Amino acid sequence: MQIYKGQIDRYLLITTIALSLWGLFHLYTISDGGFFYYFKRQIIWVSSGIFLLLLFYLLPNSIWPKFAYFIYALTAVFLMVVVVKGEVIYGAKRWLEIGFFNFQPSELAKIALILSLSKVLSNQEQIKWKTVFSSFGLTVFFFFLIAIQPDLGTGLIIFSVWLILLFISGIHLKKFFILIGAIVASFPIFYNFLRPYQKMRILTYFNLHRDPLGAGWSSLQSKIAIGSGELFGRGIGGAAHTKLRYLPQPLTDFIFSSIGEEWGFIGVALIITAYLVIIIRGISIALREGNSFTGLFAAGFVSLIAVQAFVNMGMACGIIPVTGVPLPFISYGGSSTLIFLSATGVLFALNKGR
Repeated sequence: MQIYKGQIDRYLLITTIALSLWGLFHLYTISDGGFFYYFKRQIIWVSSGIFLLLLFYLLPNSIWPKFAYFIYALTAVFLMVVVVKGEVIYGAKRWLEIGFFNFQPSELAKIALILSLSKVLSNQEQIKWKTVFSSFGLTVFFFFLIAIQPDLGTGLIIFSVWLILLFISGIHLKKFFILIGAIVASFPIFYNFLRPYQKMRILTYFNLHRDPLGAGWSSLQSKIAIGSGELFGRGIGGAAHTKLRYLPQPLTDFIFSSIGEEWGFIGVALIITAYLVIIIRGISIALREGNSFTGLFAAGFVSLIAVQAFVNMGMACGIIPVTGVPLPFISYGGSSTLIFLSATGVLFALNKGR
C-alpha cells in the first residue's frame, strides 16, 4: 500500500496500538505474581499515550520544526535538574518525581534530539563539517547528561541515531567513515571512563559463568526463560520462571524474555514482525519525503525503534551485553510508553498535507 500525504497510515497505527495492548495484556497474565499494581498503572499510561497520539496528530504539522529547538532546550533543563535533584531508583539518578509520576527525561531526550537533528540536517544540498559539528554538539551534550545518570544504554542509542541520520541526510561517505574511524579509535579511552559494574557487564558478556550469581545472573535467567517457552510457549499465565521472580526486571528490561517464556517462538516472531511493519512503513515515509524535516524525523524515529528493539531483544538473548533499555511500546513504564506513542502522533502529523 502506497502512503499519500494527508492519509494516516493504518498499518502503522494498528501495529503500534497492537504492540501496546499486547504488552498491557502480558502484564495482566503475569500479574498474579504480584505485578497487578503495575498492570493498573500501565492501563493509565497506554490510554494516555493513545490520547496524546491522537492529539498530536490533530495539531498543525508546522509547530514541530518551529519548536524543535525549544523542545530540545526544555529537555536539556530537565536532564540538568535530574543531575542535581533527581530521584535515585536501582542505584541510578534518572527520574524526576512529579506528583504520583516518576518522569524519565532521557526518554523525552530521544525525541527532542531527533526533532533538533531533523531541523539541522534537513534540506541541505551538502552536509558540511560545520553542520556535522553542530549536530554532534547537540548529540554529545545529551549523551553526557544521560551517561552520568548513569544510563549508558540510552546514551549509546541516541549516538547511533545521530550517525544514522547523518548517513541518511546525504553526508559524503569520506566524512562519514572519518567519523566512524574516530569513534572506533576512542573506544579504549571511553572504556576507562566506565564504572566498575559496566566493565563487569562487558567482561561477563564474554563469559557468563565468570559471575553467574552476580553480573551474569540476568543474562543466564533470561536465556532460561526464553528457552523454556520453546515453540508455542507455556501458555497464558504459565510463565513460571517470571512469576517465581527468577527473571529480573520482567516488566521492563527483560519483558521480551518473559513474553518468550509465555508465548514461545511464535509470539516472539509475531513481535519481531510487528516491529518490521513499523520500520518499513516509517521508511516508506522517509523515502518519499527525502531529506526534508518530515523525512528525517520519520527516518530518525523508526531508527530509534529499530535500534532500541534490537538492543533490548539482543540483550535478552545474550548476543549483546546487558543494558537497561525498555522494549518500545511493550515494556512497562510511563515515560517510555507516553513518549513513543506521542512521537507516533508527531509522525502522523508531519505526514499530513496542509
